[in-house]
Amino acid sequence: MAACGSELLLVLVTISVCLVDSNPNVYGLARTQSYVYYTKSDWGGLPSTDVRPLETPVPYVVIHHTYIPGACGTPEQCKADMRSMQNYHISMGWGDIGYNFCVGSDGGVYEGRGWDNIGIHAGRANNNSIGICLIGDWRVEDPPEAMLESTKALIRTGVLNGKVSTAYKLVGHRQVMATECPGNAIMTIYIELLVCAYIVDIASSGAVFRGQDADDDNEVSSYDFPYVTRSMWHARPPKEKIPLQSPVPYVVIHHSYSPPACYDGVTCRQAMRSMQNFHMDSRGWWDIGYNFAVGSDGAAYEGRGWTVLGAHALHFNNISIGICLIGDWRFLVPPSNQLKSAKALINAGVELGYIKSDYKLVGHRQVRETECPGDALFHEIQTWDHWSSFPASYKDLDKIDLTGSQNKS
Repeated sequence: MAACGSELLLVLVTISVCLVDSNPNVYGLARTQSYVYYTKSDWGGLPSTDVRPLETPVPYVVIHHTYIPGACGTPEQCKADMRSMQNYHISMGWGDIGYNFCVGSDGGVYEGRGWDNIGIHAGRANNNSIGICLIGDWRVEDPPEAMLESTKALIRTGVLNGKVSTAYKLVGHRQVMATECPGNAIMTIYIELLVCAYIVDIASSGAVFRGQDADDDNEVSSYDFPYVTRSMWHARPPKEKIPLQSPVPYVVIHHSYSPPACYDGVTCRQAMRSMQNFHMDSRGWWDIGYNFAVGSDGAAYEGRGWTVLGAHALHFNNISIGICLIGDWRFLVPPSNQLKSAKALINAGVELGYIKSDYKLVGHRQVRETECPGDALFHEIQTWDHWSSFPASYKDLDKIDLTGSQNKS
């Protein structure tokens, strides 16, 4: 597993006595806190086009957080977030919101795919798990007590109704995928489950998930932010590849100028294909030039990736990762979710060992004679951690150790 997946900050909870109520109530539970339940129609959800029956009772419950959108404290806000997540997941071709259920900070429980349908939230674990998403970014802050109590009550509902095994295993998303999700705060909270359950380290348990050949691209995020692989945006195969020696000491920020900003999965995938076609067919390069791009939908899009030499900053390609913020950012600063995911992508590169921990962040104009990444974005990145004023321009490159061979493609 990746580095963030191996840091399993867990509290082992083993309860030897099961107290199963003989009168299950879907919306409230004896001896536990009840919760307000919102059906898909209550929050204005669209009908699913991906209905595959889930074999129950499932042996696993997988806990997630959203990262984006942030925490919601009212039913109206949470309902809007549910619609936003469903629209985004549908734009990714998943047919519905990925999660089985979501829980808001107010303790409200929001139906996603429900108890009886396979979700798209945890790769190979989809086929034998229920995915519950705690809406918000819980990497640092603790989720509210109401959210945790409703989550526990929801799980007990599943047990009492035969949807979740009485001996289920509770896991965090990071235990079944290479991701920081559901955030360190959730993973370090002691959850006093009221049923026979335990938190388990999947990596060391030898567990085998049904459907081992499941498509790993059907994954809400293999990082702690929305992430779109090459296959998901239908990238062309590269003509050739040159390995990139890592960890690299620099990150170079670009804007695309054209195509313009994209605000949904469909448009951003089109933008990625457009850039790749231009770079390969008009420029004669081997692939899209950037290692990654980030859309105004808040998703990071895989270009050449972490391990392949990019073609984004001549003379600087072999010592840097190039990240393009899709859009024209000469006059406007990119949306906050785009900036947030760009920073998270860089942090992931550091944690995974592809970027040096003391890396320097520069704008494209600092290493080439260009206005890229646009005045507004350039002023923004000057406030980021690790931004470096040197090199000030391409004229300073002769003072930098540019190791390795350079190829235009």
